[in-house]
Amino acid sequence: DLYGPAPVFAPEATPHQRVLLEDFTGHDCGNCPNGHLVAANLQETYNEDLAVVAVHAGSLAQPLPPEFPDDWTTEEGEYYLLTQVGQDIMPKGRVNRLPGASTIHSPSAWTAKVGEAIAQVPAMNMQIEADYQATNQHWNVHVFSEWFENLSGDYRLVILLTESGIVAPQLWYGNDPEFIEEYDHEHMLRASGTGATGFVVASNPQGGQTLTNSYTLNWNSEWNPDSCEVVAFITEGDNGRVLNVAKTKLIP
Repeated sequence: DLYGPAPVFAPEATPHQRVLLEDFTGHDCGNCPNGHLVAANLQETYNEDLAVVAVHAGSLAQPLPPEFPDDWTTEEGEYYLLTQVGQDIMPKGRVNRLPGASTIHSPSAWTAKVGEAIAQVPAMNMQIEADYQATNQHWNVHVFSEWFENLSGDYRLVILLTESGIVAPQLWYGNDPEFIEEYDHEHMLRASGTGATGFVVASNPQGGQTLTNSYTLNWNSEWNPDSCEVVAFITEGDNGRVLNVAKTKLIP
């Protein structure tokens, strides 16, 4: 570890379910801003208990100069939409990837699905701390997991970096104007620290077990650290469903 020992996390003891909402979107998707509004309302409702990741992927997210010159896609996002979901379709979203990674929902269903997911009793809790090291251009992530049940199989940790406040063009059907040259993109997936499917961090975890996983990762100067958030979640190896999630601002 380049920056000293990992922080000491205090176990929460009581199961606390949080939810991951992956919003599949693209700048050439005229119906997608309506989904962004739903996600923003849910974020306001659930605050720290909801992590939103806007995944720019698929044909409607590709650069299309001169209107859409930027490429906001990522290797991870393309994998999530085109391989895990297996459809080039949006606006759609996944809510804790329930009941499996290929399941998607229209924005009209997100409110109900988030409510259902957050009402579940989780098998494990997560906590997270992160920081940005400007001198060496690194970002550090520490993830603590606390298991309440005996489970079988492999469980994978995924770490994503999102950025908000990115101003760039967006198509919005029904808006005046429909082509918005300076649209505020929020929670945009920028990178992962673990790859799309993450690392196996627990095999056959037992109730009472705790784990701390720490990573030092290279920074990209194109990202604005003041606007970034780190999202970590544990997935079940068999079907990719999310057990729990934690998030933190990179710079508080």
